[in-house]
Amino acid sequence: MSLILTQPPAAEPLGLADLKAFLKVEGSEEDGLIQSVAAAARAHLEAMTGRAFVTQGWRIRRDAWPAAGRMTLPIGPVASLDAVTVETGAGTVSVPPARFRLDGAALPPRLGWQPGSLPVPGVPLAGIAIDVTAGFGAPAEVPPPLAQAVRLLAAYWFDNRSLVTVGHEVAVMPRMVTDLVAPFVARRLA
Repeated sequence: MSLILTQPPAAEPLGLADLKAFLKVEGSEEDGLIQSVAAAARAHLEAMTGRAFVTQGWRIRRDAWPAAGRMTLPIGPVASLDAVTVETGAGTVSVPPARFRLDGAALPPRLGWQPGSLPVPGVPLAGIAIDVTAGFGAPAEVPPPLAQAVRLLAAYWFDNRSLVTVGHEVAVMPRMVTDLVAPFVARRLA
């Protein structure tokens, strides 16, 4: 399974003014760096939690349909199932999203269908494409602990631009950030 970003978020969870106030930065000389660090912090925390913070589009590529008629999705929360296509031996076939049942708020999100009712891919790898819209919504809808985690991680990376220091070890991720995102990380039982 692969996951491809098809539509990046239109905005970051935190605006430049918010970040500059938190960092106590005046002037505009480092605006680009602040925005870049904040975008990297958001992307890092999204990868860590398996959640899209602000609305964005994703394509999930699969080799085959699970026989059970259901599968978990690697990104969430999922607001909508937008398109499903299957590369068959006769070409690409669109499958109506109405043939699926989406539980986009589950952790992890789930997709179900009637087993045996879908076209079989005619290619050995990545013959199924599932397009979804994922995210909590607009920047203001990002849960406050996740927004604070982005703020803190961006500030930490802004202040510590190098991982090399003399005399002590540098943490790549402050413990406070890890604690803030912990409730949003899906844990799997073995």
